Amino acid sequence: MTLSETQEQILDAAMSCIARDGIDGASMRTVAREADVSLGLLSYHFDDKRSMIEAAFQLATDRLLDKTNEAIAGIDGADDRVRAYIRGAYHDDFLAPDYLALWISVWAVARTDDEIANVERSMCDPYAKNLAKLIRNARPHLTLRQSTERATDIIVIQNGLWLQWARNQDRGDLDRGLRLCDSIALAP
Repeated sequence: MTLSETQEQILDAAMSCIARDGIDGASMRTVAREADVSLGLLSYHFDDKRSMIEAAFQLATDRLLDKTNEAIAGIDGADDRVRAYIRGAYHDDFLAPDYLALWISVWAVARTDDEIANVERSMCDPYAKNLAKLIRNARPHLTLRQSTERATDIIVIQNGLWLQWARNQDRGDLDRGLRLCDSIALAP
């Protein structure tokens, strides 16, 4: 998604409002105030609250997917690439309480809103496919199905790790969970 600086400023404000006040609290007026732009300028860029919320969620998913892909840049070993990719989703930016609250909102809304579910899938599906591919590169004897199942198991654990981090922010729990993900991905 290509955005102007103003659009990104508005969407960052929308994400902050959603994290703080939930979807209902992220009105166009509240987001405009948070972004320090006029309501007219916000309306120029986004037709309505729904399009703004969808764009905010899309930006959040794009950033997460970009960061996970950046995590493997310059890493040569197949096992190390798997480990780096798994940890890419746990960059400090994504462990911030507001970011976690935003993801909890995405997950909640996606259960009842097909368009938001599509936005969520626009990140999750490529992440899962990339992870399965990295696992298969590290363990070439695995079938496509086996590497996909391992990727799915890891994603389940990762989602739990995000929720656990939101609850207690214990680095030991996070590191142990990530090592568990490594052991699933890289089991013989």
